[in-house]
Amino acid sequence: MTTKHVAGYYASWKVYSTCKIEEIDPTLCTILYYAFAGLNEDGTIKVLDHWADIDKGGYKEFTGLKKKNSQLKTLLSVGGWNEGSEKYSNMVRSETNRQAFIKSAINYCQTYGFDGIDFDWEYPCQRGGRPEDKENFSKFLQETYTEFNKHGYLLTVAVAAGESHIGESYDVPVISKNVHYINIMTYDMHSYLDGRTGENSPLFSDDHLNVQYCTKAWISNGANPQKILLGIGSYGKTYTLANSANHGIGAPTSGPGLPGPNSRAAGTLAYDEILEDEKSGWTKQWSDKQQVPYLYSGNQWVGYDDEDSVRKKVEFAKQLNLGGLMMWSVDMDDPRGTCGPSYPLLKTIQKNL
Repeated sequence: MTTKHVAGYYASWKVYSTCKIEEIDPTLCTILYYAFAGLNEDGTIKVLDHWADIDKGGYKEFTGLKKKNSQLKTLLSVGGWNEGSEKYSNMVRSETNRQAFIKSAINYCQTYGFDGIDFDWEYPCQRGGRPEDKENFSKFLQETYTEFNKHGYLLTVAVAAGESHIGESYDVPVISKNVHYINIMTYDMHSYLDGRTGENSPLFSDDHLNVQYCTKAWISNGANPQKILLGIGSYGKTYTLANSANHGIGAPTSGPGLPGPNSRAAGTLAYDEILEDEKSGWTKQWSDKQQVPYLYSGNQWVGYDDEDSVRKKVEFAKQLNLGGLMMWSVDMDDPRGTCGPSYPLLKTIQKNL
């Protein structure tokens, strides 16, 4: 088998701002994830934005992207950071609720045309979860995988990258055996909470917070490399420098960077916003050690991935014979081509696989 999948998450709330569903280019991916649905207390799937997902036909429009690419699989992603952990812990511990989830998931696939479900629980045993989550999560995946296979549906998971998470949250060999793909979230390695500048997704580094170390840790703990999709972030982590003259990696910071005009969140910029900053004269540097770029201007600093660093990550994925790569999220990869060709990072992945 070869490294072949290009998977992309679509943050469905972007339908209100920077990327409508019809602006997604379905020819650039083999798997697209609609993020997110949630959970009801009884374990069934919960629609998080009824107006966009159902009334305006978001689910159906999304699965309809397959008309433009017959090879494409579209999955509904359940979970995400804002959903927390408690409801997921409650669902997996009860056989009744696990079965309710499975039934509800199959119903969603049949009703809206999804090819399966992605499960993004952040994270078992943490953030309001229980110590027995690890074992219950395994049980849940075994039961779901068995049922999904009867219907030909895909089951994927999104998992934390760090080694500490592996030990605490995941029975890796069982997960690997009972899903079709494992999306490793190899980004968000650093943020302004560190008090110093850091890259979103360094390929290498002196500590364990890097793509190489985390990916190899998943493999050495029992994940089948062919099931791993390596995460690429189409955004950067931003910082306000404590001293504008000190602007390398690890420089002291006083807080998050200023919000971008479209993404509007302190501490993060979408790739198209970063390209705008670069165009407007910010200084760009490349870290040979970490194999990623950063930009700075005055007291503002951003660590991110560009086409060069993504190319290196694709090569890394091929060396390890991984199943492919995954992007969070396609809607931040300059979908409207405001700074050049649209989807520059996705196209870089596709071209270099």
